[in-house]
Amino acid sequence: MYLGVYALFLSLMAVGVLGVTFEQPELSWTKQKGKRAYISCKVTGLQNGNYLHWYQQKDDEALKKILHVNKDVTSTVHSADHPEAADFSVQLENGNDYVLKVNAVKMSHSGVYYCGCWDHHETNCSQP
Repeated sequence: MYLGVYALFLSLMAVGVLGVTFEQPELSWTKQKGKRAYISCKVTGLQNGNYLHWYQQKDDEALKKILHVNKDVTSTVHSADHPEAADFSVQLENGNDYVLKVNAVKMSHSGVYYCGCWDHHETNCSQP
């Protein structure tokens, strides 16, 4: 059984907002149940004190935060409000590619995935 996993990034709507840009090389994936999935979010301009957030949105539902990581991915905070947040992790590749990883895809993982950033000092990142 296959399921569609769609990733759409805020940067596609607002690239270059206040010096931070997001790039998504692929817009959709279809993965077999039980397989690994990786969703890329390439970020330029992220500063210390910025946090990269990953969100999931299912049909007819509001965005649900999955997790957030600091710039160097040395700290990951899973959302207590997302029932499957523990299924997800983030790995940093090439210094600016924040890859959302799912070890074993489930049907319940189907949805649209968004990344965005937040700065706890100032508002200089785009937010969902």
